[in-house]
Amino acid sequence: MRKRIWQIHSWLGLVAGLGLIVIGLTGSLLVFHDDIENLLNPEIVRVEPTAAGRLPANQLLASTRAQLPEHRVAGWLYRLDEPTQADLLYVREPGSPEWFIATVNQYTGEVLASPRLGTETFTGWVLDLHYTFFADDVGVVAAGIIGLLLVLLGVSGVYLYRDFWKNLLTLRLGRSTRILFSDTHKFIGITTVAFNLILGFTGAYWNITHIIGHIVEDHDEEKPASAAIHYAEPLDLDALIADTDTRIPGYLPRFVSLPTEEGWPITFYGEAPGNFLTGPYGSTVSYDAQTHAFTAAHDVREAGLWTRIADTFTPLHYGTFGGLTVKILWTLGGLTPGALAITGFAMWWLRRRRAPARARPATNALPVFP
Repeated sequence: MRKRIWQIHSWLGLVAGLGLIVIGLTGSLLVFHDDIENLLNPEIVRVEPTAAGRLPANQLLASTRAQLPEHRVAGWLYRLDEPTQADLLYVREPGSPEWFIATVNQYTGEVLASPRLGTETFTGWVLDLHYTFFADDVGVVAAGIIGLLLVLLGVSGVYLYRDFWKNLLTLRLGRSTRILFSDTHKFIGITTVAFNLILGFTGAYWNITHIIGHIVEDHDEEKPASAAIHYAEPLDLDALIADTDTRIPGYLPRFVSLPTEEGWPITFYGEAPGNFLTGPYGSTVSYDAQTHAFTAAHDVREAGLWTRIADTFTPLHYGTFGGLTVKILWTLGGLTPGALAITGFAMWWLRRRRAPARARPATNALPVFP
């Protein structure tokens, strides 16, 4: 039984290896994506808070629409917890199916970066590689499968190396290169198994449910944006923001979605008061786009068990729940799937070279159990 599991573990690692290196490295970069953007493009992402604070949401929307008359505002990400980071604006251009992003100084109303595709920014480029391998839906499926393989590798590794705890900190230095790689592989795998199970499962869940949602809802290609504004004017965003707190006491609205198609509501995505693992966008409050009347509220704290569990996936996956210390740990942890892939491949290659020529398996055979 152990031999068969070893063979499965080895081949899963060989199949997923390159993908794990890419996903792990890009995931580590994404933990500090704001800091990297600040270094690369400080003039369009960094802002200086003023004594007066943020401008009212209505004033910001009006200012943005005046500066971008050829675009329709579709969404606004309020950087409430990061006062030195510019707000992020999602816009669409009439006649185009694409979504564009821009940055706005929330203290002056100035648009700092002209609308561009998300993949034209560092964060968007790395995120696209992380989740899709630049292969659209096919890449989403591939990344989801690799996430599942990471889970299977973790579970099978715990079974194979379950006795390694007895000598957890032992690295047999001075022995063969293969043994050094083996000890390093076991040490990294066992000490980070819980972390990798979390990353693998949450990433696979998001990607696979994304694809299932497209299949079930029969999504077509994104429709070109229309020139019309699909909500009644004047729109008092500040009044709606204030009203969200009466629907979910203590509610923190982080993102507002403005309708780009007839019949869609105005929806706020945000955070209800909770524990440190509460997701930032799991609770929503919606309003009719024409009457601006309240229509629905979803408080994640009152949802079913699985919904509440899934709400924790964002802070758990990105390491946003514990400040700088957790971010550093998540950055280092993100490198471990790649390290396991490299050490695992080295073990397999050295073992294969060590085998006598006549006993060496064909290239398509299963690895030899050590």
